[in-house]
Amino acid sequence: MKKSIITAIAAAALLFTPSFISAQDKNSKKEAEVTFSADIDCPSCKKKLESKLPYEPGVKDLKIDIEKKTIWLKYDPSKTDKNKLAKALEKLGYASKEVTSVQNPSEAKSDAKKGEEKGQGKEHQHGKTHEK
Repeated sequence: MKKSIITAIAAAALLFTPSFISAQDKNSKKEAEVTFSADIDCPSCKKKLESKLPYEPGVKDLKIDIEKKTIWLKYDPSKTDKNKLAKALEKLGYASKEVTSVQNPSEAKSDAKKGEEKGQGKEHQHGKTHEK
């Protein structure tokens, strides 16, 4: 009797394990992440991005850090890619550059400043003047 119960439990475990693993594989392929540095100066800039970016196809989550001048996005790679997201930021008036995982936050700030010096990232559409 005990052998048959143990055999039944082992068989059930084998049946459910592969489906669980394949479900994890499917989820991992449906999400990607990217971080951009951009000239985000104020809470109005952040609010604008938070209100517009979620409507871009494939965007699942975002975090904006004004202090570090970064925008982190989680997205579905079957619906969008890094280039399309960068173009969406540009369309909203924010020149951006992808932050690589090796790059630290101070380098991201430096990259945002470089873009600013080239005349990029200044097109704020909320009509407020930023002090530098």
